[in-house]
Parts: sequence; C-alpha cells; structure tokens
Amino acid sequence: MRMAMDDQNRDLVPEEESSVSEHEQEKQLGFSMLAKLALAVAVTASLVISISCLMQFNELQKEKEEYQKKLDYYEEKIGRLQYYINQDMDDEYIAEYAREYLGYYYPDEEIYYNDDKK
Repeated sequence: MRMAMDDQNRDLVPEEESSVSEHEQEKQLGFSMLAKLALAVAVTASLVISISCLMQFNELQKEKEEYQKKLDYYEEKIGRLQYYINQDMDDEYIAEYAREYLGYYYPDEEIYYNDDKK
C-alpha cells in the first residue's frame, strides 16, 4: 500500500483515501457548477418571463385607456340622446333637433362657428 502525504496535517495517509476524497471533491465541484448553471438558467428564464408580462401589461393598459375614452364618448352621446327622448315634442324641441342634427336654422338667425378645438 502506498502512502500519500496530507498537506494540512502532514500525516501519512493511505493513497486510496486521498484519491477517494479528490474524487468526491471533483464530484461536489461538478454538482456545484451544475447547481450554479441551473440557477443562472432559472433566473434568466424568470427575467425573460417577467419582461414579457410587463410588456403585455403595458399594451393592455393602452387598450384599456382607448376603450375608456370610447366608453366616455358613448356615455355622453347616450346622455344627449336621452335628453331628447325625455323632451316634449313641441316646436322648441323640433327647432333644436333640426339645428343640431340637420344643420337647419331660421332665416333671421345668425350662425357663428368656433374653429378652436381643445
């Protein structure tokens, strides 16, 4: 049986024990590297997924804002139409309807247009 010198204790240790511990150290080192690689892959994958979700969330927020604007517009339009529905069918109602929707006006009436839009 051959003897190998252990550097830390400076004792004689059988060579078989020394090679076994080196083999175990290599095995642990390989496992450690594999664990680090798996962790790096997991972190990278989670970052990619997170960024993708954030981008999709932002797109959905923009869509929501657009739909909210449309909803506000149609709610206002419904309010105006409901006002006309609730009005009595008298001459004033007919004149207002003709003025707003048909562009009619009385011959002695002066019309001013405002081109400033806010």
